[in-house]
Amino acid sequence: MKILVVFTGGTIGCVRKGEVLSPDNEQKYMLTQMYLDRYGDVDFDTAEPYTVLSENLEGCHMNRLADCLQSYDLNSYDGIVVTHGTDTLQYTSAFLAYIFDGLNVPIVLVSANYPLDDSRSNGFENFVGAIDFIKSGSGNGAFVSYKNADLPVTIHRASRLIAHSAYSDELHSIFDESCGKIQNGLFVKNTRYKALKSGFAFDESVRLSDNSNVLKISATVGMQYPEITENVKAVLLEGFHSGTLNTDGKALNDFCQKAKAMNIPVFLTGACKGFYYESKLKFDGLNITVLPPASPIAMYIKLWLLPKSEFDKAFLPCAEDF
Repeated sequence: MKILVVFTGGTIGCVRKGEVLSPDNEQKYMLTQMYLDRYGDVDFDTAEPYTVLSENLEGCHMNRLADCLQSYDLNSYDGIVVTHGTDTLQYTSAFLAYIFDGLNVPIVLVSANYPLDDSRSNGFENFVGAIDFIKSGSGNGAFVSYKNADLPVTIHRASRLIAHSAYSDELHSIFDESCGKIQNGLFVKNTRYKALKSGFAFDESVRLSDNSNVLKISATVGMQYPEITENVKAVLLEGFHSGTLNTDGKALNDFCQKAKAMNIPVFLTGACKGFYYESKLKFDGLNITVLPPASPIAMYIKLWLLPKSEFDKAFLPCAEDF
């Protein structure tokens, strides 16, 4: 079994110095050494395209990670593990899901809620879970291995992760439909999990621009919408939990009229078909286009990757979408 481990930083590669967590050059190798000491049945190669606390992640980092991975003959490995911080894990995982949709081996991202030398850390369990999943030969493309408190390690499809809840380090897939779990070292598939056939696939050479130029806005009560500038290529609205917006409010109406006048498309994520409040019936009049059910962060990454001329592809499911 041969696995490429790519280190990028995050809590899983940090040490505590007083009250501060900082990346450490030696800490990252603790993962592979711990695994070899306990199991010893894997040949690891390692790479490190950058080291960053994940809250400082930029598009250039994700591009550098893709470049690093593509510099290797990935099909010569049984799988790839990418270590990452938890704060922006969903962004990098969605990016890798789209870029490596056609890869014949799995890429599994792992992170940690605490540094590895903290007894509360789930980092090593997440890493072992990733390798167990790779050994199972149960999937190609990008995944995430993560253990929530008091639960087995869960294997998520990389582009189906939703944002963390405030003050929580737990990780969840859209509709809580993960690929499966690791139990006693074996991958057990979730029978309710559904994989879609791709309507299109990104070229593996596509990269993120320096700035997304996607204005992402979450619905709140009494909100004031921001000004739209000419560099905005799309607006992505994230509605309330039922996919609704205050369509009676003057603020949204004025905002959508200005976007239409500037030829800037407005997309809505978080809405599902088959259940409509009266407020949803006004979306067409506001020129709001409802995206298919998918992770809002993944839709943000997809719009970032797509040129404006190809936004129609945002409605075509990738195998990575829900």
